[in-house]
Amino acid sequence: MSVCRSQVEEFLFHEARLADEHRYDEWLSLWTDDAIYWVPCQDEDTDPSRQVSLIYDNRARLGERIARLKSGTVLAQDPKPLMRRVISNIVIGLSSGTEVKVESNFVLIEARGRGQNIWCGRSIHTLRRQDDNLKMVEKKVLLVNSGQEMSVLQFLV
Repeated sequence: MSVCRSQVEEFLFHEARLADEHRYDEWLSLWTDDAIYWVPCQDEDTDPSRQVSLIYDNRARLGERIARLKSGTVLAQDPKPLMRRVISNIVIGLSSGTEVKVESNFVLIEARGRGQNIWCGRSIHTLRRQDDNLKMVEKKVLLVNSGQEMSVLQFLV
Protein backbone atom coordinates (compact mmCIF):
# COMPACT_ATOMS: atom_id res chain seq x y z
CA MET A 1 0.00 0.00 0.00
CA SER A 2 1.34 3.39 -0.92
CA VAL A 3 1.01 5.76 2.00
CA CYS A 4 2.95 8.90 2.82
CA ARG A 5 4.39 9.72 6.22
CA SER A 6 2.13 12.74 6.73
CA GLN A 7 -1.01 10.60 6.20
CA VAL A 8 0.17 8.10 8.82
CA GLU A 9 1.13 10.81 11.31
CA GLU A 10 -2.18 12.60 10.82
CA PHE A 11 -4.06 9.33 11.39
CA LEU A 12 -2.14 8.50 14.61
CA PHE A 13 -2.54 12.01 16.01
CA HIS A 14 -6.27 12.02 15.15
CA GLU A 15 -6.81 8.61 16.79
CA ALA A 16 -5.03 9.81 19.96
CA ARG A 17 -7.08 12.99 20.13
CA LEU A 18 -10.39 11.13 19.75
CA ALA A 19 -9.45 8.74 22.58
CA ASP A 20 -8.18 11.57 24.80
CA GLU A 21 -11.38 13.55 24.32
CA HIS A 22 -13.68 10.54 24.92
CA ARG A 23 -15.07 10.80 21.39
CA TYR A 24 -15.74 7.08 21.39
CA ASP A 25 -18.04 6.69 18.40
CA GLU A 26 -15.63 8.59 16.19
CA TRP A 27 -12.73 6.51 17.56
CA LEU A 28 -14.63 3.29 16.82
CA SER A 29 -15.24 4.45 13.24
CA LEU A 30 -11.47 4.28 12.67
CA TRP A 31 -11.56 0.46 12.89
CA THR A 32 -12.25 -2.15 10.22
CA ASP A 33 -14.94 -4.79 10.78
CA ASP A 34 -12.24 -7.50 11.27
CA ALA A 35 -10.33 -5.40 13.83
CA ILE A 36 -8.31 -6.65 16.82
CA TYR A 37 -7.30 -4.44 19.77
CA TRP A 38 -4.68 -6.17 21.92
CA VAL A 39 -2.88 -5.10 25.09
CA PRO A 40 -0.76 -8.09 26.16
CA CYS A 41 0.47 -8.59 29.71
CA GLN A 42 4.09 -8.81 28.60
CA ASP A 43 6.04 -7.48 25.60
CA GLU A 44 7.12 -10.95 24.62
CA ASP A 45 3.53 -12.29 24.46
CA THR A 46 2.95 -13.49 20.93
CA ASP A 47 -0.23 -15.57 21.12
CA PRO A 48 -3.32 -14.13 22.84
CA SER A 49 -5.03 -17.53 22.68
CA ARG A 50 -2.30 -19.02 24.90
CA GLN A 51 -1.34 -16.05 27.10
CA VAL A 52 -3.30 -13.75 29.37
CA SER A 53 -4.01 -10.30 27.95
CA LEU A 54 -5.02 -7.06 29.64
CA ILE A 55 -7.30 -6.43 26.64
CA TYR A 56 -8.02 -8.61 23.62
CA ASP A 57 -11.06 -7.30 21.78
CA ASN A 58 -12.51 -7.75 18.34
CA ARG A 59 -14.70 -5.06 16.73
CA ALA A 60 -17.87 -6.28 18.49
CA ARG A 61 -16.16 -6.23 21.91
CA LEU A 62 -14.79 -2.76 21.19
CA GLY A 63 -18.37 -1.66 20.57
CA GLU A 64 -19.44 -3.18 23.90
CA ARG A 65 -16.51 -1.52 25.70
CA ILE A 66 -17.50 1.85 24.24
CA ALA A 67 -21.18 1.37 25.11
CA ARG A 68 -20.12 0.69 28.71
CA LEU A 69 -17.89 3.79 28.79
CA LYS A 70 -20.72 5.94 27.43
CA SER A 71 -23.36 4.47 29.77
CA GLY A 72 -22.32 6.44 32.83
CA THR A 73 -22.17 3.25 34.92
CA VAL A 74 -18.37 3.06 35.00
CA LEU A 75 -17.67 4.82 38.29
CA ALA A 76 -13.98 5.21 37.48
CA GLN A 77 -15.06 7.37 34.53
CA ASP A 78 -17.19 9.77 36.61
CA PRO A 79 -16.09 12.41 36.09
CA LYS A 80 -14.23 11.48 32.92
CA PRO A 81 -10.49 11.69 33.45
CA LEU A 82 -8.52 14.34 31.64
CA MET A 83 -6.14 12.62 29.26
CA ARG A 84 -3.46 13.67 26.82
CA ARG A 85 -1.00 11.55 24.94
CA VAL A 86 2.14 12.38 23.05
CA ILE A 87 2.96 10.23 20.03
CA SER A 88 6.56 10.02 18.82
CA ASN A 89 9.21 7.85 17.15
CA ILE A 90 6.89 6.88 14.31
CA VAL A 91 8.32 4.15 12.10
CA ILE A 92 6.47 3.09 8.97
CA GLY A 93 7.19 -0.52 8.07
CA LEU A 94 6.90 -2.35 4.81
CA SER A 95 3.49 -2.54 3.25
CA SER A 96 1.82 -5.66 1.96
CA GLY A 97 -1.07 -5.28 -0.42
CA THR A 98 -3.53 -2.84 1.15
CA GLU A 99 -1.96 -2.85 4.64
CA VAL A 100 1.00 -1.22 6.34
CA LYS A 101 2.53 -1.72 9.82
CA VAL A 102 3.30 1.39 11.83
CA GLU A 103 5.10 1.52 15.18
CA SER A 104 5.19 4.49 17.52
CA ASN A 105 5.93 5.37 21.11
CA PHE A 106 3.45 7.14 23.36
CA VAL A 107 3.20 8.78 26.76
CA LEU A 108 -0.31 9.11 28.18
CA ILE A 109 -1.16 11.24 31.19
CA GLU A 110 -4.45 10.41 32.88
CA ALA A 111 -5.51 12.98 35.52
CA ARG A 112 -8.30 12.03 37.88
CA GLY A 113 -9.27 13.77 41.11
CA ARG A 114 -6.08 14.66 42.95
CA GLY A 115 -3.87 12.14 41.24
CA GLN A 116 -2.53 11.16 37.91
CA ASN A 117 -1.24 8.07 36.17
CA ILE A 118 1.45 7.97 33.56
CA TRP A 119 1.20 5.26 30.94
CA CYS A 120 3.81 4.80 28.27
CA GLY A 121 4.69 2.21 25.72
CA ARG A 122 4.81 1.26 22.10
CA SER A 123 1.84 0.91 19.76
CA ILE A 124 1.93 -1.28 16.70
CA HIS A 125 -0.82 -0.42 14.25
CA THR A 126 -1.76 -2.34 11.15
CA LEU A 127 -3.48 0.15 8.87
CA ARG A 128 -5.54 -0.58 5.78
CA ARG A 129 -6.75 1.80 3.12
CA GLN A 130 -10.53 1.48 2.92
CA ASP A 131 -12.86 3.82 1.03
CA ASP A 132 -10.00 6.29 0.53
CA ASN A 133 -9.32 6.45 4.30
CA LEU A 134 -6.90 4.71 6.61
CA LYS A 135 -8.50 2.30 9.09
CA MET A 136 -7.06 0.21 11.91
CA VAL A 137 -7.05 -3.53 11.34
CA GLU A 138 -5.03 -4.19 14.47
CA LYS A 139 -3.61 -2.19 17.34
CA LYS A 140 -1.23 -3.86 19.76
CA VAL A 141 -0.21 -1.78 22.76
CA LEU A 142 2.96 -2.78 24.62
CA LEU A 143 2.87 -1.00 27.99
CA VAL A 144 6.24 -0.33 29.62
CA ASN A 145 4.81 -1.15 33.05
CA SER A 146 2.75 -4.17 32.01
CA GLY A 147 4.69 -6.42 34.38
CA GLN A 148 3.92 -4.24 37.41
CA GLU A 149 0.80 -3.78 39.48
CA MET A 150 -1.41 -1.22 37.79
CA SER A 151 -4.81 0.31 38.12
CA VAL A 152 -7.64 -0.97 35.95
CA LEU A 153 -7.69 0.26 32.36
CA GLN A 154 -11.11 1.93 32.25
CA PHE A 155 -10.22 3.92 29.14
CA LEU A 156 -8.72 3.42 25.72
CA VAL A 157 -4.94 3.06 25.60
